[in-house]
Amino acid sequence: MTGVNARDSIASHEAPPVPGAAGCCRQPGGITVDRRYSWTVGDDEWKAVVVEKRTGFRPDVHGFAFPNAFVDVFATLPNGTKITTRGRCGGMAYLSLDLFHAGAPAPRWGPGLWAPQRVPPDDNWLADAIRARLFDSFRVLSAASFLTWSVLADGSMGPLKGVRRRTAEDELPQVVKAIDDGRPVPLGLVVARSIGAVGTNHQVVAHGYVREGDVTSVLITDSNSPGREVRLTPGEAGWVASNGPTWRGFFVQDYRAEKPVVLTSSPADPARTVRRGDVVALSHARTGATLHADGRRVAGVHATASDAERWELGAPGPPQQTTPDGWVDEDLVALRHVRSGSYLASRAGARSPVTGQQLVELGDQPDAWRLEVDGGGPWCAGARVRLVHAATGAALHSHLRSSAATGGRQEVTGFAARDTNDWWTVLEVR
Repeated sequence: MTGVNARDSIASHEAPPVPGAAGCCRQPGGITVDRRYSWTVGDDEWKAVVVEKRTGFRPDVHGFAFPNAFVDVFATLPNGTKITTRGRCGGMAYLSLDLFHAGAPAPRWGPGLWAPQRVPPDDNWLADAIRARLFDSFRVLSAASFLTWSVLADGSMGPLKGVRRRTAEDELPQVVKAIDDGRPVPLGLVVARSIGAVGTNHQVVAHGYVREGDVTSVLITDSNSPGREVRLTPGEAGWVASNGPTWRGFFVQDYRAEKPVVLTSSPADPARTVRRGDVVALSHARTGATLHADGRRVAGVHATASDAERWELGAPGPPQQTTPDGWVDEDLVALRHVRSGSYLASRAGARSPVTGQQLVELGDQPDAWRLEVDGGGPWCAGARVRLVHAATGAALHSHLRSSAATGGRQEVTGFAARDTNDWWTVLEVR
């Protein structure tokens, strides 16, 4: 065949747009299409057609920013030995799909918020939601395929299809049709070859595909590679993932969307420097509750951020207390509640209603709170910070305690000692 192979020359290319989080979330069923054509120049003979299709699902928007590093205690033996299972991949896949169908992004909380575990702890609402959806992913009829496929051979045995043919002939066409319809789907990835190894199988979200000639690869969001698009390409040994593993095959899981908790439609960029005059919503790192106020009462809530959860950052004293580039470790900051115009305050000797720790409430004057940025340096939105009441030394603190006196909401207090319940992070910033 004469001429130059122009495979890397693109005759027609509709590049998929890269919208911001809000734009992506407003069109949950939208499809982005990227078609590329290549041919042999010498005789104009078509050599390959490359078609890429993606739904509106984005790994860096609807997927979570922390890895699938959960460890669950399945049972405890009489001698105290704990039997554990690793990972909540199905829950992360299902909950990210819930967020997509709700037109909402996932919070951009990174693994550093919960070092060294790297994932939200149990009793954090997000960890609990992921665990609940994990159980849901095992209750669907298609979950039985994790067991049956784990004992199937790769190749067919007479009329009985093996994993390879089931994937290529039955499951892949379902994935392609769903993507063509703008619908991302959960996949069960199978690597096990026995019932005892069924825990090595995996769950992901398929959000696109690439077809080069007669070879179709699947684009997935894998909780083991947060924020990245992973490509599954068929090979002789199975389906090779661009993030490392080779899988024997995959099947489409049954899925029904559930209404998720949505804390914000505009999660903060973790790298964004927090500056004077910014309006922020703050999340309690340990539990995931958002700092809220109504009347004079301050509490933690799990609700979509509104002006009841937003705080304007200003200086309680002379403006030279902050650097020109933004707040830094040891700066003094005042937090003005956007809805009421009052300030986050605390008083020595005043006691909180549930635990009797130092009371935190709204006040008429701007109390000074000293920033303690984890690791020091500038305050970036993705960092953990403590807010220490300058006059009393009590850290802004919360825990899973509530009562009628807190309106049934999570208590927020000032805490004289220091523990992991003192860490906060920025949920959104304006």
